Amino acid sequence: MKAVRILLVLLVTFGFSSVTPAFAAEKTFDQYFMEDVDYDHGAYEELERFLYADILDGYQETGVYEEDGMEFEYTSIFLKPENNITRAQFTKILVNAMNLSNGDIKKTFSDVKSSEWYYNYVQIASSRGIVIGKEDGTFKPNDKITRAQMATMIYRAFNQTIDFSSKVKAFKDVKSNDEVSDAIVRIASVGIVKGYGDVFKPYNFATRSQAVLMIDRAMHQEAGLDEDKLSVIQTVNRNITEELLYTNQNDLEALEALYRETTMGYYLALSLESVNVEEDPEYSGGSVAMEQVGEHTSSILSLNKRFAEVKVDNLKVHVSINEPEMDMSFEMTYDLSGTAYLKKTADGTWKIYNLVYDDEDYEDMLTASRN
Repeated sequence: MKAVRILLVLLVTFGFSSVTPAFAAEKTFDQYFMEDVDYDHGAYEELERFLYADILDGYQETGVYEEDGMEFEYTSIFLKPENNITRAQFTKILVNAMNLSNGDIKKTFSDVKSSEWYYNYVQIASSRGIVIGKEDGTFKPNDKITRAQMATMIYRAFNQTIDFSSKVKAFKDVKSNDEVSDAIVRIASVGIVKGYGDVFKPYNFATRSQAVLMIDRAMHQEAGLDEDKLSVIQTVNRNITEELLYTNQNDLEALEALYRETTMGYYLALSLESVNVEEDPEYSGGSVAMEQVGEHTSSILSLNKRFAEVKVDNLKVHVSINEPEMDMSFEMTYDLSGTAYLKKTADGTWKIYNLVYDDEDYEDMLTASRN
């Protein structure tokens, strides 16, 4: 629904470029645009999912452009998918993806100081037995992680939620019968790692895209819970119905509260941006009326322990807009059917991190407005 509101605001204000974000302490939607990952990249969907769901941050660069004699600041995000990844960086992504908190194991590492950004992530992972460190009592947080080390951490992290009992995959260069080789064979048997033909290259340094691929595949192997089915549908339907209600009431405070309770990551940033535009003093207002035509249906396409996809069908909205100052008035019916993507958060609630519309022309128009 907010897609219509954003589009209408774009029509009235001629774009977001002159708007100063009201939520400066939070990520804006331009901080979710992957500058260096093309659609044909082998891990595009997984990298986008991790970025949109705030599992992965990327490297932020800020630039300035000039338009109509005014300077505007913009942000670009570089994920650097083919760069090697450190042990600390991989640990952070894994902890974020799984919403992990401290476990029962108490362990410290001499080279992991409390002042470092990775301290809490390493502590959480070690408290759950996911990392055990080196024989000398160190963790080596800044060392590049190998594919074998990454596989071992994946196996330890998911061995309670994924059935690894079938060992059917073997690699020529993984021969020893230790924990590392066992982990590689077991996670390969369920497709979490693919290898390079009949070799795994266990001692090669892993890349950032390989790390995301492995974690994402593991998360999609976890079985969903029956009790989450209703929660997922309720979140999507609440976002749709209450957004329509509060938009017609022009209750921006209620809209912001709704977005914070039902959305996250990229979709939260986009939602708050739409509220921000309508609060901007340069936005002249006018009247907007939105009425749902018929009833939509929401059905689960996929559900696992931490991710869900919900198909929304027959979501049609009739929009009437009147802007006297611009002598603009029109009516149109939009079909906003599409697929909502959700992630379960640390507190157990489901939130929408992305929504893709079925109407490709409409989706392309929105994409152009974001970029």
